[in-house]
Amino acid sequence: MSRITINGKFLGAGLNGVHRTAAHYASLLIARARAAGCDVRLVAPSAPAPDPEFPLLVPEVHKGRFGNGQGWEMLSLPRIARGDLLVNFCNLGPVLHRNSVVMIHDAQTYLYPADYTGKQAAAYRILLPVIGARARHLLTVSDFSRQSLVRHRVGHAGKISVVHNGTDHILDAMPDDAILARYGLEPKSYVMVVGSAKGYKNIARVFAAMEDEALAGVRLVVAGGPDAQAYVSRGWTPPEGTIFTGFVSDGELRALYAAAAVFAFPSRTEGFGLPPVEAMQCGTPVVAARAGAMPEVCGDGACYADPDDTEQWRAAISRMLFDKAEAKAVTARGAERAKTLSWDNAGDRLWSCLQPLL
Repeated sequence: MSRITINGKFLGAGLNGVHRTAAHYASLLIARARAAGCDVRLVAPSAPAPDPEFPLLVPEVHKGRFGNGQGWEMLSLPRIARGDLLVNFCNLGPVLHRNSVVMIHDAQTYLYPADYTGKQAAAYRILLPVIGARARHLLTVSDFSRQSLVRHRVGHAGKISVVHNGTDHILDAMPDDAILARYGLEPKSYVMVVGSAKGYKNIARVFAAMEDEALAGVRLVVAGGPDAQAYVSRGWTPPEGTIFTGFVSDGELRALYAAAAVFAFPSRTEGFGLPPVEAMQCGTPVVAARAGAMPEVCGDGACYADPDDTEQWRAAISRMLFDKAEAKAVTARGAERAKTLSWDNAGDRLWSCLQPLL
């Protein structure tokens, strides 16, 4: 059985977004490979500070002549991992190492290039097909992403396996209810979104939906993301009284999810979409866009609306706020769906995809 080497370059950055999911996947892979008697190691260009959330992520440090960034990943890592099955969890991997597996989370730079810097979008559009052609196998996080990657010729369908993300990490955070008092928020009195000024995130749809007399007494909370000016500068007008929290800790985010009357997720596309399922984990009814991977990921655990139809969003949010029986039913279905999207299940699926390659 060949050795597994995990690309740990992500450890040098803050563990948010894709890097956080990479930390989960790397931990899961290390645990399952060791249990199966497989030689596995994590390598990185520098030693990160210990993270109590991920105790297994203690890398071998291999410095390279090309720095700690893309130069290390593309030029030093192939030599370090020579002869091994190299696993990369953060969209990119070295094209010089053919016995590699690369997890590409989505095709957003193809679908909405305007929401990325010109260099970033161009680089990904050039690199991803090359990486897809050179890698032995590809992973992604939803069938929607798989189809998108096939459509944009990053890889053919038989070369891409789907591993749904886990979502129960939100339950590991102790709720920090102080954030509710800070903003004067009563439980189940507000609608919540996760903040982003990217166009495909479509926050403007919820802004417009909340501009209704029937919803005048309901506050909107934008958790995380930029301040109000970032939205106004795009021509999006937040409803009066909207709260912009800025950065929130995991504990604050869990508290906000749990106390929200409705969680709204209007994104026009997502490779997976963690926030709505995190909200389901916290017992909150979800209104999600009928777009991207959301119907696949949320299943029957969410209420859906067309991402471009403000009236549908207004009606769906109103039902979750004022029809207690329907909100309770959606919450119950959401909780059941969320149980299936655990990191334990994700680890089992990941191992089932990688074991035949050893």
